[in-house]
Amino acid sequence: MPVSLKQVEAFYWTATLGGFNEAAHRLNLAQSTISKRILELEDVINEPLFDRASYTLRLTRAGEASLPIAAEMLALETRFREVAGGSATFSGPFRFGVTELVALTWLPKLIVAMKRDFPNLVPEPEVAASIDLYGKLVANDLDLVIGLDPPQTPSLMMVPLKAVQLEWVAAPGFGPVEDCIPLREMANYPILSQTQGSGLQRLVLDWAVANGLRINRVVQCNSLNVLAGLAASGLGVTFLTASYFAAEIKSGRLRVIRTEPAIPPIRYFAVHRVQDLSPLAARVAGIALECCDFSARSLPSR
Repeated sequence: MPVSLKQVEAFYWTATLGGFNEAAHRLNLAQSTISKRILELEDVINEPLFDRASYTLRLTRAGEASLPIAAEMLALETRFREVAGGSATFSGPFRFGVTELVALTWLPKLIVAMKRDFPNLVPEPEVAASIDLYGKLVANDLDLVIGLDPPQTPSLMMVPLKAVQLEWVAAPGFGPVEDCIPLREMANYPILSQTQGSGLQRLVLDWAVANGLRINRVVQCNSLNVLAGLAASGLGVTFLTASYFAAEIKSGRLRVIRTEPAIPPIRYFAVHRVQDLSPLAARVAGIALECCDFSARSLPSR
């Protein structure tokens, strides 16, 4: 009896994800189906792939030797289908995460481009803080993350996107009289910032503290639009993307306060797993590079 790709697939995901339940969830199958396919595979090769005497799921020597070959077989099968079927090969859900600023700006453009190139794909975006999204990427709960400051690990591939330029903003009647002040003087004003999980918040405030600013933080909020509204109400100073809030600045609701040194540009990345069997995440990362535009607004301002 020959080995089937379905059997190899069940073995690969059980070994990679560390459990029969996890593999069943990944493949949208019953756990009993996963177990049956692995038992069938073991019967074909006449060797156990998992050490069932262990309390934890552990590969036998045969399982360890077979796993890289299983990955090659599944990757070749995906390549074959892509060459033969083109973009229609990729269908079903594609789970990816973005930060709030991406969602507020170019996420709709990205999804339209994804549907253009892969009509049968069902994009499933999740909006959250970078640190939470990277955790889900490593756990195989997401296929791609567009965020800041990715973990420096060889298991992840990072595609650099555009950088975003942030500016300190406040209500016109709030803050220093001068349009440009030394950074350390920002300590005289209450700072409105995003919550601790935000990569944007952490990168900017870590940079500010390293450059001599003592943070006087009074409000933390996970919404950039709410922070802009609080700043416009005269509650404090915050840092936002001036290009995105250009309408508020032009109308006089917000005022830009420049500092010396200025906040450096902060780069975003499209991040996916290196060992993914499917090239789809890498393809979408390339689409993200084309679509990245932090000056856009996903909905027109009123």
